[in-house]
Amino acid sequence: MSSIVDLRALSAAYGINGKPLVSVANKPEEKKTQSFDQVLSKGFQKVSELQGKAEKAMMAMATGDVNDISEVAAAVSEADVALRFAVMIRDKLLDGYAQLIRMSV
Repeated sequence: MSSIVDLRALSAAYGINGKPLVSVANKPEEKKTQSFDQVLSKGFQKVSELQGKAEKAMMAMATGDVNDISEVAAAVSEADVALRFAVMIRDKLLDGYAQLIRMSV
């Protein structure tokens, strides 16, 4: 009886012709790697988009086209945080570059 159970387990794991059934979910996905400058460029582009969104929201508020001021405040706050983060990254990159320059070879 144990051989029947083993055959059923094998038939579930293998196809009709004896080749293993491979699920697409079991295959490791190829990770698309991006270079450092691509990641940095996308980040700064996003900061620019957020700055534009905040500027449009402030213009809409100035013309009276905004019903809810909290939307404007949220857009301006989001752009501010993104810009501060971008400045921090820039500062860290410049600090790292300065440390590399000071290294003796």
